[in-house]
Amino acid sequence: MGRPTKTSDLLFTSRELAVAADLSARNMSLLHDEGLAPAAAEAGAGRGGHRLYSSIAVSHAALIGALHLAGFELLVSARLAEAVADDFAAMYGKLHANLSVFLQAPYNSTPGRRPWTDDDSIPQLDDDFWVYNRLIDSPVDLRPGTAIPGDMIIDIADHEYVLTETHGSRGIKIFSPVMKDGLPASPDYRIVGRGSAARIVPITDEVDTMDFTVDPASAARYRALQEDYLAARENAVTRVRINVSLAIRNAFGRLRQDRTRIAA
Repeated sequence: MGRPTKTSDLLFTSRELAVAADLSARNMSLLHDEGLAPAAAEAGAGRGGHRLYSSIAVSHAALIGALHLAGFELLVSARLAEAVADDFAAMYGKLHANLSVFLQAPYNSTPGRRPWTDDDSIPQLDDDFWVYNRLIDSPVDLRPGTAIPGDMIIDIADHEYVLTETHGSRGIKIFSPVMKDGLPASPDYRIVGRGSAARIVPITDEVDTMDFTVDPASAARYRALQEDYLAARENAVTRVRINVSLAIRNAFGRLRQDRTRIAA
């Protein structure tokens, strides 16, 4: 497939969104009806007035598909993916595909330098699908379908306690404002209820304020909540592990294959 160079090549249809997420068109339609599909970049701008989506939406859809593959109900998967995607968008602009690691050793023989040949296209370095296509067409060892250190991991204990961590970071503690020694994983959400009534409750919503210097009671409550999450993780009957970054890279791979097939 020719590498995407134009803006239109970096927008995706609803059908492509389903392909990326490995979901059926019917499931994607249900998410639209429930208001739980990723946000469109351009509503009604595609052929026949269909919605068009950015690479950020593809990453969001990939997380929905990964959670559904792990056994979570579709609407629960979509609600949790929405919470995670929104929080990461607020902090970092998008979910973590962990593509920048491929610019470094041992994957890149010229660490720190872009491993693709310059051409007449305008670089879209902030677009993960554009970068993915450049990397896969380069000498870089992209290793499709393989987990890489630095990948974002979601760890869910007993289908309720949702924590995040980084693949390959054993022994490296995550900062906590109330735990002096840090944490092995970040407690983030609880899945409350089941089925269509399930709610995603961020841990930060379970305290009155995050300004712990002026509210010691909230600090104590937050500490107790984090201990509850870690205890649930340690004593879980079941734990579901989602490699979010790998799910996104796999979604980009499916899109690339799909476009290659259609162009053939």
